[in-house]
Amino acid sequence: MSKLGDSLRAQREKKGITLDQAAADTRIREKFLKALEDGDYQSLPGAVYTKGFLRNYAEYLDLQADELVVLFHQERGGQPEAPRSFQPMRPVVHRSLIFTPKVLLPVVVLAGVVLFVGYLYYQFTSFATPPRLDVTDPPGDVIASQPDLLIRGVTVADGRITVRAFPGQNAITDVRPATDGTFSTNVSLVQGANHIEIEVLDAAGKVSRVTRNVRLEVAATTPPGPPPQLIVEQPANGAAFTNTPVQVSGRVDRSITSLQVNNIAVGVNPDGSFTARYYLPAGPQSFRIVARNAAGGVVEETRNVVVSYTAAVVNVFVRGGDAWLLATVDGADVAGTGRVYKDGETAVFTGREVRLRSGNAGATQVIYNGTLIANLGRQGEVVDRTFTAQ
Repeated sequence: MSKLGDSLRAQREKKGITLDQAAADTRIREKFLKALEDGDYQSLPGAVYTKGFLRNYAEYLDLQADELVVLFHQERGGQPEAPRSFQPMRPVVHRSLIFTPKVLLPVVVLAGVVLFVGYLYYQFTSFATPPRLDVTDPPGDVIASQPDLLIRGVTVADGRITVRAFPGQNAITDVRPATDGTFSTNVSLVQGANHIEIEVLDAAGKVSRVTRNVRLEVAATTPPGPPPQLIVEQPANGAAFTNTPVQVSGRVDRSITSLQVNNIAVGVNPDGSFTARYYLPAGPQSFRIVARNAAGGVVEETRNVVVSYTAAVVNVFVRGGDAWLLATVDGADVAGTGRVYKDGETAVFTGREVRLRSGNAGATQVIYNGTLIANLGRQGEVVDRTFTAQ
């Protein structure tokens, strides 16, 4: 049994954290975290990488990293590495612009050590950090009524995206994101349960994967009854929106059983009214509003709009915990900020330059000019971000 692994596992379980959640928060692969907890050192990479993983994991679990590193060396049968020491360098003495070998040797050795440590650090960060992948549509597991499903999200600009749908075995390979990392594609669903896998491979060969479970429920082909009533009040077709989200609203009659906007269900109030707000990037955007009733009747409306931004528009959502926030717009602190925002609070800041400081980056989500940035960092991490008008 591994005393090191027992300590890590006991602390993680005490905090109520799953291995999958720990891997997502620390950006360390789950198999490496499990190997540390099981004492399976044969499954871990070299000692340099493993010590880096162990220090990050210990800090994440609020454990003493130095003590665990010593325990790691003991359990592997080795001795902790003694810190390297170097003799202090003497000033270089110029003698007719000629350096003696006695002076040059320490300089060359020190430069070699610095380059080697920098190389190891680069290799460690490149190896341990998977590429970013945020899937915005669908936002989670959903029920769809159409066989065509729109997949949208944000990743690294140099990523190669593959989308697979099971059990249909449909695969869309080599989807290329735009220069800002946004991407979109459509996938075909089969009747019943569908499992969607979205995977991105970056230039360094690292992979990130996101999954969605989508259930396709298509009504049996029976003669449709009279269509329900659908009135779309906003937006007007061809409307332009500057520095604001797009609000889709209207009314339906009481016979309606389903209302969807771009294949995503929208709630209907008891009086038949509905409202949904969408944060979209600049450019032409389209909305397809579909209403259905129990008799099989269907009515559809389409609205085309244009979204533009003349300033930096930063929408902030505090989710997953409280967060201290301070917003500075065009050099002036925003009144009412510089306080703790409760879980569920939102705010919007607009200006030529918006600076945001969060005391809990893991609970601070941002949509900047219609583009989802998701969490600014890890739970409890202090992060400063600056957003400028595009």
